[in-house]
Amino acid sequence: MKRFIILATACAAQLPAAHAGDAEQLAALVNAWRAAPATCLGKLRPAVPLLTPKPVLSRIALRPGVILLAALDSAGYDPEVADAVNVDGPGDARSAFDILREAYCTTLGSTRYRDIGAHRSGNEWTIVLAAPTPNPVALLPGSAAAAQQVFQATNAARAEARQCGDTWMEAAPPLAWNQLLAEAAQAHSEDMAQHGYFAHKNKQGSEVPQRVEARGYRWRHVGENISRGQTSAQEAVTGWINSPGHCRNLMNPRFTEFGAGVSIRQSKRPAAYWTQVFGAPR
Repeated sequence: MKRFIILATACAAQLPAAHAGDAEQLAALVNAWRAAPATCLGKLRPAVPLLTPKPVLSRIALRPGVILLAALDSAGYDPEVADAVNVDGPGDARSAFDILREAYCTTLGSTRYRDIGAHRSGNEWTIVLAAPTPNPVALLPGSAAAAQQVFQATNAARAEARQCGDTWMEAAPPLAWNQLLAEAAQAHSEDMAQHGYFAHKNKQGSEVPQRVEARGYRWRHVGENISRGQTSAQEAVTGWINSPGHCRNLMNPRFTEFGAGVSIRQSKRPAAYWTQVFGAPR
């Protein structure tokens, strides 16, 4: 889930770089402070990972009228999380850092971020901290390998009893891979990715019973879980486990066979579409 914190008194705009050396020094001071244990709000925090300086973030300065997300989007940076802090008045990077550290130590020391940019305009200093949205194209293996990872993670989850909402589910026997169910799952993931929708019913009006029958699977019980946006099989399965209805599907002992499908929507912000199909044959 994306999260953006916008300061109430100012927003962001993309501006030409100014006082680049001073801004780079401010970013370096933040990283030096993160590299060692430090006190924040009266508590000692351990050293945290360094942030990667990104020139695109250094062109972001707080200005009235434009929100941070819009400025980052215009700059070509797609953030999963982003914050910006600023101060007006200090004449040098050390003074600016000392003030910002005092006011925003939890933000500057957060492990949610991966990248940093700093900007100076006159005596106004801005620090942008962000983490890019994970790209499933780079993170996921091929569809077949990702589907097998879903299969393994699903059986691992079924091996442990768990609470699914208000229902206690005992551990269930492992599922057997079924190629017909896998083909139906893959086709539905591809259809959702290609046409940009997210639903159990496809654009032709068919749902999982009709889709598996069209593949030649004669079923006694059939069910389906879908998900969108996760960048690993384990993340997708964990999401289903944390959703009561999906969890009950996944843990249902009536199901004996299984197939999975994964497809990525190729767009400005790629997203993976995940489908599990559960069945028990006649």
